[in-house]
Amino acid sequence: MSRNASGIATFGLAGLTPVALTLLLSAFMLLPLGSSVAGYAMPHLAMISCFYWLSSRPMLIPYGACAIIGILLDLWIGVPLGINMAMLLLLRLFVLNQLKHYRGRNRGIHWIVFSVMAFGLFLMSWLLMSVISGTFLDPYTVFFQWLITSFFYAPVAYLLGRVRRWVL
Repeated sequence: MSRNASGIATFGLAGLTPVALTLLLSAFMLLPLGSSVAGYAMPHLAMISCFYWLSSRPMLIPYGACAIIGILLDLWIGVPLGINMAMLLLLRLFVLNQLKHYRGRNRGIHWIVFSVMAFGLFLMSWLLMSVISGTFLDPYTVFFQWLITSFFYAPVAYLLGRVRRWVL
């Protein structure tokens, strides 16, 4: 990160990589892969990417980027506006507050922290969606999506780590 003559921080092309990759993974979430339950079985790749980049280089994904990525996901997926935006903003807030406790630990600890945090975020989104719809939604679909997202954290984080070593 460097500063220009007016004192504004500039990140350069490499600094845009985390946001660009998170947007790309968000778009990848929309692909109709797998069976007819692909909408439920697709891991929340934007959450995985945001958590990874915030855990390794927190300043490269600011609150504004989390908000824009979240609102785009809301528009693309067709959920009530603000659900994914709130999830990603709360994710950033959580990581920035808890990073000092797990930074420098092995990747298994990162995986556990991500899984616990993702469970809380999926529970929050399930409650909000239930309140908005006026009826309790099926908790198994949310649990299944959390399980798939938690399982996919390790391979996606591994690939993002390779990209980080190559680009940054």
